[in-house]
Amino acid sequence: MTWQLSSLNWPHTAASIQTQAESVNAQVGNAAAQAMGQLNAVVGKVTFQRHPLSAEAEALVSLRAELDALQQSGTVLTVSPYMHQIGSALQSGHYLNPQQAVNHLAGKMRDQVDVHRPTGVLYGLAIMLTANQLSAFAKQLTDLTAVLNLTDWCQVARFTTALTTNEQTKLHQPAPIVQPRFKTAAALNAQPLRAASTAMGTQLATLESLADDKITVIGKLATLATKRAQRMAGVSDQLNALKSLQGSVWSMSLSGNPHSMATMLAASVVPGNHPYTIASLMLSNEPLTFFEELLC
Repeated sequence: MTWQLSSLNWPHTAASIQTQAESVNAQVGNAAAQAMGQLNAVVGKVTFQRHPLSAEAEALVSLRAELDALQQSGTVLTVSPYMHQIGSALQSGHYLNPQQAVNHLAGKMRDQVDVHRPTGVLYGLAIMLTANQLSAFAKQLTDLTAVLNLTDWCQVARFTTALTTNEQTKLHQPAPIVQPRFKTAAALNAQPLRAASTAMGTQLATLESLADDKITVIGKLATLATKRAQRMAGVSDQLNALKSLQGSVWSMSLSGNPHSMATMLAASVVPGNHPYTIASLMLSNEPLTFFEELLC
């Protein structure tokens, strides 16, 4: 085999797909116009009835606003033993007790230098997890982050889990990998294939839709009804699975301006004096209803 210098040419396979697809798709506009003309001719002779559940569903449309109200924007302030200038770094490990965690959170709420500090009337939720042993700390974090996947908590969970296995793995030295390294298999869709695939995919989707006319409207409606029932059953199962919660945290609901919330934090009675602690303060200008009901 020898190397050869080649000019770029548009693949004939892609050109063939495009040509064949456009031979039918070019007629779609005229066919649709004719169909609309036929429908307009009989529109006054046809009456349509509402779905038997339409009235009941209309009465519950306001649930969308209630769901949207649960999704608020805000910020999460976290302290953990492994954060710079937060935990105590000793030769035996990193430590942070509940009182120190609360003091750091309260102090940060009074920090007027930080331009990103929230202002005005705030709604807050303070949560804390503590443990006396590193292994217990890692286990509790792993269980909790499976439900409440706050970014900082997930990071600490991975780090503490790694620390608990260091004694068994630190002496293991894997064989070095020869360079260059293989990357994980992924779709080979660099340009111009990606753009061509998207454009021709639209053409093929039209062909597939037209070809689907071999199934009658009644058959399609029956299939749609079955799919809808299966989908709604699946959604219910998914929601019920989310309700299978595991884990526990210390929590406290707060509200007010940053200074008053800092005062409430500083005056709170902390849960014990365990050396492994992670604490977060969730802040928003709107009530954190979902998380308060979940964690308090």
